[in-house]
Amino acid sequence: MFRTVALLVAATGLLSACSNSTQLVATWKQPGTAPYPLTHSLAVFMTKDAGMRRMVEEKLAARIPGGVPSYRVIPDSEVTRLDAVREHLREKGFDGAVVMRLVGMTTEVTPTGTDFYGYWGYWGTAYDPVYYTTQQVYSVETTVYSLKDDKLIWMGRSQTVDPKNANKLADFSVNFAVNNMRKDGIIR
Repeated sequence: MFRTVALLVAATGLLSACSNSTQLVATWKQPGTAPYPLTHSLAVFMTKDAGMRRMVEEKLAARIPGGVPSYRVIPDSEVTRLDAVREHLREKGFDGAVVMRLVGMTTEVTPTGTDFYGYWGYWGTAYDPVYYTTQQVYSVETTVYSLKDDKLIWMGRSQTVDPKNANKLADFSVNFAVNNMRKDGIIR
């Protein structure tokens, strides 16, 4: 019994150490793109949840040059009206847009247990020393558009494992995307 509890504690500690990690899965940059001089950029989070949209857009706008949350420019009732969106952006003179959206969420199940010899020690018993841990993996896509040229100039996808809540997922995703845009020379 003690061995079972010790293994569960060790597995939980290992899982906690791996939790809340964000990693870059893929990036793409328009060939020949110099650092893009964003001076008045729109920060967008594409979701039907108005509260989530506002939270993420505020965080994103605070991290990009000349960032303005899109909810301040485009009302929720008009986000699906392309003509209205174009008119709002033209009126306000935005030169670029950084758009984030959640593109997937998966649950990963991983078997953990003892090593071969620890497993061997359960010879002849009806006990299964293998444990299964689950973790939620969220994939977020970030794109940067030149609104002057109407073209995509950068795209990145990140994955975050087991964020504690939506606020933490937003923090991890925004920070990770902005840091990688800087690293790739898209923003200064």
